[in-house]
Amino acid sequence: MSLATLDYYILGEISVCIFAAVMCYNIFATFSPYERSHRFFLYSSISSFAASFFNIISVICISNHEIVPIWVSTIVTTIHFLFLLATPFFMTHYAYELSYVNRKRSKWGYIIPGVSFVIYIIILLLNTHTGWVFKHTAEAGYVKGPLKNITYIMAGAYIFTTLLFAIFNRKYMAKRVFVTFMVYPIIAFSIIAVQFIFPKILLTGIATFSAVLVSYITIQSDMLEFDLATGLFTEHKLQKHLTLKKNKGVFYIFSVDNMTFIQNHLTSYQLNNVLLKIAIKLQKELGVFVYHPTTNRFCAVVKSFDELTPKIPELQQFFQELNEDRVLEMPVPMEIYQAAMEFDEGEKNYNSIMEIINNLLLRAKSTGDKSLLTCNENVLRDLEYKRFIFDILKRELNLSSKQFQVYYQPIYSLKENRFVYMEALSRLRDTERGHISPVDFVEVAESKGLIEQLGDVAFEKVCKFICDNKDVVNAVSINFSVNQIAAPNVVKKIMNTIERFNLAPSNIIIELTESVFIENFEPIFKNITELSQKGVKFYLDDFGTGYSNLANVIALPFSTVKMDRSLVLMMEESSRNVNLVSNLISTFKGANLQILVEGVETEVQNELVKSAGADFIQGFLYSRPLPANECLELLRK
Repeated sequence: MSLATLDYYILGEISVCIFAAVMCYNIFATFSPYERSHRFFLYSSISSFAASFFNIISVICISNHEIVPIWVSTIVTTIHFLFLLATPFFMTHYAYELSYVNRKRSKWGYIIPGVSFVIYIIILLLNTHTGWVFKHTAEAGYVKGPLKNITYIMAGAYIFTTLLFAIFNRKYMAKRVFVTFMVYPIIAFSIIAVQFIFPKILLTGIATFSAVLVSYITIQSDMLEFDLATGLFTEHKLQKHLTLKKNKGVFYIFSVDNMTFIQNHLTSYQLNNVLLKIAIKLQKELGVFVYHPTTNRFCAVVKSFDELTPKIPELQQFFQELNEDRVLEMPVPMEIYQAAMEFDEGEKNYNSIMEIINNLLLRAKSTGDKSLLTCNENVLRDLEYKRFIFDILKRELNLSSKQFQVYYQPIYSLKENRFVYMEALSRLRDTERGHISPVDFVEVAESKGLIEQLGDVAFEKVCKFICDNKDVVNAVSINFSVNQIAAPNVVKKIMNTIERFNLAPSNIIIELTESVFIENFEPIFKNITELSQKGVKFYLDDFGTGYSNLANVIALPFSTVKMDRSLVLMMEESSRNVNLVSNLISTFKGANLQILVEGVETEVQNELVKSAGADFIQGFLYSRPLPANECLELLRK
């Protein structure tokens, strides 16, 4: 018998090989294999290709059994059956991942299919001796065994399991995911039925590949544009929408400002449940496509403000109810800020729109305004001013700059009755406009990704200042941003700078705000601990304004707690508040922490903090922030 003569029609298997190979290439080129659902889909695609490829080789061997060694045919056919079941096996896991995006997964969802697949592998390995599934003979070629249908039965069980995942999790799933997992079993079972009617036409590869193909078309190919947790489109899709839109519209966004803190205190399933509730509500109320560009932001494009404005009170009421929903176990209420701007066909640049929107959200946050903020002339002027600041920062963030300077505010020791050290404070000025508020340029630096560079340059200037004035300056405290102290190389960078200026680690005091407790806690804790062991001191800045608690403060290697000015003002209100702050100070001192009170501006405040037990005082009553030379003169007195 000629090698060209085949007993089966394999055109379908050849087609599957080609399409599956192309799909695998696109998956590798587009998606990260480190996401678990992506990995399972990739494994399914590879298995589908391998099943069809080895099926073709197996058919060639079977059709030419007189000349092909039996052991070759047996190995090839065994591999084919292995990959044939592997495809629905991995698709079951893929479906499990996507069906339970918003719910906690049980380990049994992996164990039961896994155990059954292992049993199947054992049966295939034993089949070389038992012939339970199939066997090859020189006379008859391929001969089916008593367990000839086990592969199809188990494949059907996996497909049916996928169907059950979708049905049981309907209300927690994105609509397109649910429809996909309902449709593809029907297609697969239909093709398998045709295979049994026409056994000479090989359709098993097409049956298994259909599941992969349908999932790719409806879900996986849109993964960059489609958020599985919410069923909403992503930022990538939003950009395309704004680019293609021909008419005027209103861009609406709301942002959960404290989402990072909430995210760190919820499980992924709890968080996804919250996001899903928000997504469903927005789709229902706005009646347009809603986008989910980042975890904390939701966006929509509506026709006009007349369409949007009446919906805002209903949405605000919804968020209030969401915050009060005990089932969701929200650690703190969501802080929601909203913004919207009108745009026409000539203003569709995504980056320009987002620049204005981000500026609106920052204004809302700074003022605590929870209403819908819209673009106006003041906003545009503010945006232009921030662009101006950004240009100055890009030009002046270097060690030799005369426009970016460090001022110093002396800190008074009540025990020694003198100024013992000082805090470094960044200052920026323009030759024409004069001094620029630190609030303004720090905000711009954070929004434009320059905050670490700003911190690095300020630290260099401080180290040089200490180096040049060792006879007067004992130590200087300097504020570090969360991103700065969380950087992987921050310990090496700080110690190299200290050594380069021939300083002792004790010359440096790093101040951190309470935001260190909100995000990136583990890397920050590691870096703080390592620097502290090397001799660098740490102060907790602005205590009383954030989310921290006493346990967190005491757990970290802080030597001093800086109490915010708000606590000073609170003490002026009543004797009860004085006692409260005094007890708080006593608690810290019991943990071997020193107390620095900042923002003291009057004699009354001064006496109050003294009586409360403060160790150090900082404020305008003692000294304002001064240029380096003036601060040195004050210390020399």
